[in-house]
Amino acid sequence: MLEGITAGFIVSLILYPGTVWLIKVGVSGRAGQVLAVGAAFWLSSLFWMCIAAPGMMLMVANLPFIRPVIHLFAAMVLIYIGVQYFRTRKVVRIDDAADLPPARELFRNALVQSIAMPLRLPSAMSILLATGVYNNYPPAADMLPPLLLGIVLGLTAWWGASALCALFFAKRVPPRAILRLLNKIRPVCTMVCLGLAIHVGFLAV
Repeated sequence: MLEGITAGFIVSLILYPGTVWLIKVGVSGRAGQVLAVGAAFWLSSLFWMCIAAPGMMLMVANLPFIRPVIHLFAAMVLIYIGVQYFRTRKVVRIDDAADLPPARELFRNALVQSIAMPLRLPSAMSILLATGVYNNYPPAADMLPPLLLGIVLGLTAWWGASALCALFFAKRVPPRAILRLLNKIRPVCTMVCLGLAIHVGFLAV
Protein backbone atom coordinates (compact mmCIF):
# COMPACT_ATOMS: atom_id res chain seq x y z
CA MET A 1 0.00 0.00 0.00
CA LEU A 2 2.87 2.37 0.77
CA GLU A 3 4.11 2.18 -2.81
CA GLY A 4 0.60 3.03 -4.01
CA ILE A 5 0.40 6.06 -1.72
CA THR A 6 3.79 7.23 -2.98
CA ALA A 7 2.86 6.69 -6.63
CA GLY A 8 -0.49 8.47 -6.25
CA PHE A 9 1.12 11.43 -4.54
CA ILE A 10 3.88 11.76 -7.16
CA VAL A 11 1.45 11.44 -10.08
CA SER A 12 -0.52 14.31 -8.57
CA LEU A 13 2.61 16.35 -7.87
CA ILE A 14 3.80 16.25 -11.46
CA LEU A 15 0.39 17.39 -12.72
CA TYR A 16 1.82 20.82 -11.98
CA PRO A 17 -0.35 22.79 -14.46
CA GLY A 18 -3.40 21.40 -12.69
CA THR A 19 -2.21 22.67 -9.32
CA VAL A 20 -1.54 26.12 -10.80
CA TRP A 21 -5.00 26.24 -12.36
CA LEU A 22 -6.63 25.13 -9.11
CA ILE A 23 -4.94 27.97 -7.23
CA LYS A 24 -5.99 30.46 -9.91
CA VAL A 25 -9.60 29.30 -9.57
CA GLY A 26 -9.24 29.71 -5.81
CA VAL A 27 -8.15 33.31 -6.29
CA SER A 28 -10.89 34.29 -8.74
CA GLY A 29 -13.69 31.78 -8.20
CA ARG A 30 -16.12 30.44 -5.63
CA ALA A 31 -15.91 27.40 -3.39
CA GLY A 32 -17.98 25.19 -5.69
CA GLN A 33 -15.73 26.00 -8.64
CA VAL A 34 -12.59 25.17 -6.65
CA LEU A 35 -14.01 21.83 -5.51
CA ALA A 36 -15.11 21.01 -9.07
CA VAL A 37 -11.62 21.59 -10.47
CA GLY A 38 -9.93 19.66 -7.65
CA ALA A 39 -12.33 16.74 -8.13
CA ALA A 40 -11.68 16.73 -11.88
CA PHE A 41 -7.92 16.46 -11.48
CA TRP A 42 -8.30 13.81 -8.78
CA LEU A 43 -10.63 11.77 -10.97
CA SER A 44 -8.46 12.06 -14.10
CA SER A 45 -5.38 10.89 -12.17
CA LEU A 46 -7.35 7.98 -10.70
CA PHE A 47 -8.57 7.05 -14.19
CA TRP A 48 -5.04 6.70 -15.58
CA MET A 49 -3.70 4.96 -12.48
CA CYS A 50 -6.52 2.41 -12.58
CA ILE A 51 -5.44 1.56 -16.13
CA ALA A 52 -1.69 1.68 -15.44
CA ALA A 53 -1.67 -0.50 -12.32
CA PRO A 54 -3.26 -3.68 -13.74
CA GLY A 55 -1.65 -3.05 -17.13
CA MET A 56 1.85 -3.00 -15.64
CA MET A 57 1.03 -6.01 -13.47
CA LEU A 58 0.05 -8.05 -16.54
CA MET A 59 3.15 -6.98 -18.46
CA VAL A 60 5.50 -7.84 -15.62
CA ALA A 61 3.76 -11.16 -14.91
CA ASN A 62 3.43 -12.39 -18.50
CA LEU A 63 6.35 -10.73 -20.28
CA PRO A 64 9.25 -11.04 -17.82
CA PHE A 65 11.80 -11.04 -20.64
CA ILE A 66 11.02 -7.38 -21.48
CA ARG A 67 11.33 -6.08 -17.91
CA PRO A 68 14.68 -4.38 -18.59
CA VAL A 69 13.20 -2.73 -21.68
CA ILE A 70 10.15 -1.34 -19.90
CA HIS A 71 12.30 -0.08 -17.03
CA LEU A 72 14.57 1.73 -19.46
CA PHE A 73 11.52 3.14 -21.26
CA ALA A 74 10.18 4.36 -17.91
CA ALA A 75 13.51 6.07 -17.22
CA MET A 76 13.37 7.83 -20.59
CA VAL A 77 9.81 9.02 -19.96
CA LEU A 78 10.71 10.40 -16.54
CA ILE A 79 13.83 12.13 -17.88
CA TYR A 80 11.75 13.75 -20.62
CA ILE A 81 9.15 14.99 -18.13
CA GLY A 82 11.84 16.27 -15.78
CA VAL A 83 13.56 18.19 -18.57
CA GLN A 84 10.25 19.66 -19.71
CA TYR A 85 9.54 20.96 -16.22
CA PHE A 86 13.05 22.40 -16.02
CA ARG A 87 12.30 24.36 -19.20
CA THR A 88 8.81 25.46 -18.11
CA ARG A 89 8.39 29.18 -17.56
CA LYS A 90 7.69 30.51 -14.11
CA VAL A 91 4.16 31.41 -13.10
CA VAL A 92 3.89 35.19 -13.12
CA ARG A 93 0.19 35.76 -12.38
CA ILE A 94 -2.50 33.99 -10.39
CA ASP A 95 -5.27 36.56 -10.83
CA ASP A 96 -5.88 36.03 -14.54
CA ALA A 97 -8.72 33.48 -14.31
CA ALA A 98 -11.49 35.99 -14.95
CA ASP A 99 -15.04 35.16 -16.12
CA LEU A 100 -14.99 31.57 -14.91
CA PRO A 101 -17.82 29.33 -16.18
CA PRO A 102 -20.13 27.45 -13.79
CA ALA A 103 -18.70 24.68 -11.63
CA ARG A 104 -20.17 21.92 -13.78
CA GLU A 105 -18.50 23.26 -16.90
CA LEU A 106 -15.22 23.83 -15.07
CA PHE A 107 -15.31 20.21 -13.91
CA ARG A 108 -15.97 18.90 -17.41
CA ASN A 109 -13.30 21.05 -19.03
CA ALA A 110 -10.65 20.22 -16.44
CA LEU A 111 -11.47 16.51 -16.60
CA VAL A 112 -11.34 16.31 -20.40
CA GLN A 113 -8.16 18.36 -20.70
CA SER A 114 -6.31 16.51 -17.95
CA ILE A 115 -7.28 13.08 -19.29
CA ALA A 116 -6.20 14.11 -22.79
CA MET A 117 -2.81 15.50 -21.71
CA PRO A 118 0.08 13.71 -23.44
CA LEU A 119 2.11 11.18 -21.47
CA ARG A 120 -0.44 10.74 -18.68
CA LEU A 121 -0.52 6.95 -19.12
CA PRO A 122 3.25 6.49 -19.74
CA SER A 123 4.05 8.72 -16.77
CA ALA A 124 1.65 6.78 -14.51
CA MET A 125 3.17 3.47 -15.60
CA SER A 126 6.70 4.82 -15.18
CA ILE A 127 6.02 6.09 -11.67
CA LEU A 128 4.51 2.75 -10.66
CA LEU A 129 7.65 1.00 -11.89
CA ALA A 130 9.93 3.52 -10.18
CA THR A 131 8.25 3.03 -6.80
CA GLY A 132 9.32 -0.62 -6.99
CA VAL A 133 5.92 -2.13 -6.30
CA TYR A 134 6.42 -4.87 -8.91
CA ASN A 135 9.87 -5.62 -7.51
CA ASN A 136 8.77 -5.80 -3.89
CA TYR A 137 5.66 -7.91 -4.44
CA PRO A 138 4.74 -10.70 -6.86
CA PRO A 139 2.63 -9.39 -9.78
CA ALA A 140 -0.57 -11.17 -8.80
CA ALA A 141 -4.19 -10.06 -8.77
CA ASP A 142 -4.42 -9.99 -4.96
CA MET A 143 -1.86 -7.16 -4.83
CA LEU A 144 -4.13 -4.81 -6.76
CA PRO A 145 -6.71 -3.91 -4.05
CA PRO A 146 -4.15 -2.59 -1.51
CA LEU A 147 -2.16 -0.94 -4.30
CA LEU A 148 -5.24 0.85 -5.64
CA LEU A 149 -6.30 1.83 -2.13
CA GLY A 150 -2.87 3.35 -1.59
CA ILE A 151 -3.15 5.20 -4.90
CA VAL A 152 -6.52 6.66 -3.85
CA LEU A 153 -5.02 7.81 -0.56
CA GLY A 154 -2.02 9.40 -2.28
CA LEU A 155 -4.19 11.21 -4.83
CA THR A 156 -6.57 12.39 -2.13
CA ALA A 157 -3.71 13.68 0.01
CA TRP A 158 -2.40 15.96 -2.75
CA TRP A 159 -5.64 17.17 -4.33
CA GLY A 160 -7.43 17.43 -1.01
CA ALA A 161 -4.66 19.57 0.45
CA SER A 162 -4.41 21.66 -2.73
CA ALA A 163 -8.17 22.25 -2.83
CA LEU A 164 -8.21 23.27 0.85
CA CYS A 165 -5.33 25.69 0.27
CA ALA A 166 -7.14 27.16 -2.74
CA LEU A 167 -10.35 27.49 -0.73
CA PHE A 168 -9.02 29.02 2.48
CA PHE A 169 -5.72 30.70 1.61
CA ALA A 170 -5.67 31.73 -2.07
CA LYS A 171 -7.61 34.93 -1.38
CA ARG A 172 -5.92 35.66 1.95
CA VAL A 173 -2.21 35.05 1.29
CA PRO A 174 -0.33 37.75 -0.65
CA PRO A 175 0.02 36.83 -4.35
CA ARG A 176 3.79 37.17 -4.19
CA ALA A 177 3.99 34.45 -1.52
CA ILE A 178 1.74 32.13 -3.53
CA LEU A 179 3.78 32.67 -6.69
CA ARG A 180 6.97 31.92 -4.79
CA LEU A 181 5.49 28.66 -3.52
CA LEU A 182 4.13 27.60 -6.92
CA ASN A 183 7.44 28.32 -8.59
CA LYS A 184 9.20 26.12 -6.04
CA ILE A 185 7.00 23.16 -6.96
CA ARG A 186 8.28 23.21 -10.55
CA PRO A 187 11.95 22.44 -9.73
CA VAL A 188 10.76 19.88 -7.19
CA CYS A 189 8.91 18.12 -10.03
CA THR A 190 12.14 18.16 -12.05
CA MET A 191 14.20 16.67 -9.23
CA VAL A 192 11.59 14.03 -8.41
CA CYS A 193 11.31 12.91 -12.04
CA LEU A 194 15.08 12.75 -12.56
CA GLY A 195 15.58 10.95 -9.26
CA LEU A 196 12.93 8.38 -10.16
CA ALA A 197 14.50 7.98 -13.61
CA ILE A 198 17.84 7.10 -12.03
CA HIS A 199 16.16 4.68 -9.64
CA VAL A 200 14.13 2.88 -12.29
CA GLY A 201 17.21 2.76 -14.51
CA PHE A 202 19.06 0.84 -11.79
CA LEU A 203 16.08 -1.52 -11.49
CA ALA A 204 16.54 -2.38 -15.16
CA VAL A 205 19.98 -3.95 -14.59
